[in-house]
Amino acid sequence: MQFADIHINDNDMLCKMPDPNFIDILQCPKTGESLAFQDNQLVSSTSHEHYPLMNGIPWLHPNPLHSMVDWSVKLNHFYKVITAEIDALENDLSQADTITHDRLNRVLDGKRAFLEQVTDLISPIVTTKVASKPIYDALSDRAPNTQNLLSYEANLYRDWVWGEEENELSCNLIIDTLEKKDTDKLLIVGAGACRLAYDLHINLTPSMTVANDINPMLLFSAQRILHESGLEIVEFPMQPKAADNVAIHHKIPRMEHKPENLYLLFSDAAKPAIKAKSMDVIVTPWLIDIQPFELKIFLRSLNHYLDIGGYWVNFGSLVFSQGRDSLCYAIGEMEAIAEACGFKIERLEQKEMPYLKSPYNAGWRMENIWCWRAKKVSDVKADGGLQHLPEWILDTSVNVPLSNDIKNTAFSYKTYNEILSLNDGKHSLSQMARRFARKKNMDEQETVSMFKTFYMKALNLK
Repeated sequence: MQFADIHINDNDMLCKMPDPNFIDILQCPKTGESLAFQDNQLVSSTSHEHYPLMNGIPWLHPNPLHSMVDWSVKLNHFYKVITAEIDALENDLSQADTITHDRLNRVLDGKRAFLEQVTDLISPIVTTKVASKPIYDALSDRAPNTQNLLSYEANLYRDWVWGEEENELSCNLIIDTLEKKDTDKLLIVGAGACRLAYDLHINLTPSMTVANDINPMLLFSAQRILHESGLEIVEFPMQPKAADNVAIHHKIPRMEHKPENLYLLFSDAAKPAIKAKSMDVIVTPWLIDIQPFELKIFLRSLNHYLDIGGYWVNFGSLVFSQGRDSLCYAIGEMEAIAEACGFKIERLEQKEMPYLKSPYNAGWRMENIWCWRAKKVSDVKADGGLQHLPEWILDTSVNVPLSNDIKNTAFSYKTYNEILSLNDGKHSLSQMARRFARKKNMDEQETVSMFKTFYMKALNLK
């Protein structure tokens, strides 16, 4: 089954016009121009850039077709992975002892249902009408390599099934941090499955809340729960407490009280699709340390959304995923970094709270959470052409640099090829390792251990 093709068909999707008040705050992420609803799409005022709607949710990436292709490829990969898991389960079930049949059947039935559920959930990406243009005209909308279709899947269940304790603690901490500041227009950046956005919207009663994310599984799930008929989804706990917990079928009902003026938005917050100075408060939950840009670059983009006197509230950990230690900031550095980006931290609190404490999962953890409120005190210009991919990836005519990273990668692959070339099906791991050790002047026992590790990783053996 192939999902990578984008089908241009007016009848594939029912495009719902967003609220005009919502459209009024949106902008073209390429040009900054205003947008208008036209032919079931959002169109920029003068440059005529086109952006699709998916179940009424604007898809405001600078190159929408390419980002749709990127996510459809991720869906295709998901389909192949789950199908392979189903095939393996069917084979295991045919050979398993009777005592394991019930558990394997439960997992197998769950995987089959999950495959259908996720494919149906993400289907708008491969059926949405969008203005025709070359699909691969730019590579600037690829999701971060760390993001796949099921990234933060557990957060969906935490948000809407079993995470009341964590949800309540998170919401209350943010409300306390705000100290009754003006929250008439509220933006949640990295909103995920949107439970926090919903709770803040209900408790703070702003005139408008925008929940922004890039992950289609999470936002489409939120759309069904908040505005449609609810969601059926299967959860597979990583460390199930019992055999009954290996695959759990959830029926998440729609919210009894439909949240008015709570809007969902597909966009990259670092490439603003919301007009400058149109928000009163921005909340970044569990985001600043996992987003791909260097923190100062990202915060300069956040500055765009607020007028002077507006507030940025951060909530989450500081476990940065940057490749350089100099960019993995500690809490003591945050005040200076915030000020360099136009913000002054007024309130800072640390709190320990549970994270993903599922009743079905034997493993969960306590997290040290940092929550602060920072006031925007000055305008700071965002970096132009913000991109986490190098220029030679975006423009294939640019020379590829011979960096140390590339040299190291080349050496690694050459070594891997040498190791694999020793395998003719007639020698043991120890024999191949000894031969390799003699050639490279390495310790034989150390080389055997290295070979074992290599094959375990290569074949995903645990």
